[in-house]
Amino acid sequence: MKKSGFILVIDSYLVRKGMVSLLNHLQGISILQEFHNTESLASYLLKQSVDFIIISQSLFKASADLFISDPALLEKIVLLKDGDSGKKKEGESASQVHASIHLSEEKEKIVGKIQALLDQGKFKNRDLAPAELSPRETTIVRLVSMGLTNRQIADNLFLSAHTVMTHRKNISSKLGIKSVSGLTVYAIVNNIITIEEVTSLPAE
Repeated sequence: MKKSGFILVIDSYLVRKGMVSLLNHLQGISILQEFHNTESLASYLLKQSVDFIIISQSLFKASADLFISDPALLEKIVLLKDGDSGKKKEGESASQVHASIHLSEEKEKIVGKIQALLDQGKFKNRDLAPAELSPRETTIVRLVSMGLTNRQIADNLFLSAHTVMTHRKNISSKLGIKSVSGLTVYAIVNNIITIEEVTSLPAE
């Protein structure tokens, strides 16, 4: 039986080794590589095919550009969260990634999530329902992802720049995403904009 290849991208040594120990007790898993940062992650992924990437939420945020360049990687991401499992942290969205694990969860629950990945091949995290954007907010996310400034968005939608800024604050509050790159990833994953549209945009 072919094993699913995992890589671990976890900054904490103890957490990383704890995850290695847990995975080693599960059948059908091969740990391909361990990383404590994302410096060599991109080059590794160019050479090696992986099935799942367990990554710390802080390192995931730091490597947002990598996922914009290859959003298919998001389908392989298992986000390792270090906060309360019932609260959404700044800079993350439950809908951004394939699945998520909270360090505060019981071992049995973590094992169950990983087993679901192996058994189903596709696991959607339902611990936190993604916030729903209004049609206007969705349009603004799309325009932000296309590289438009607040003033350009305001002109396109016949709004004031202040109104656009208010919408963007509401979007950030709902999604927990503040950066343009993070919103772009969100837009791609949720079919608000296609990766082809993003990559075809002229360089600044």
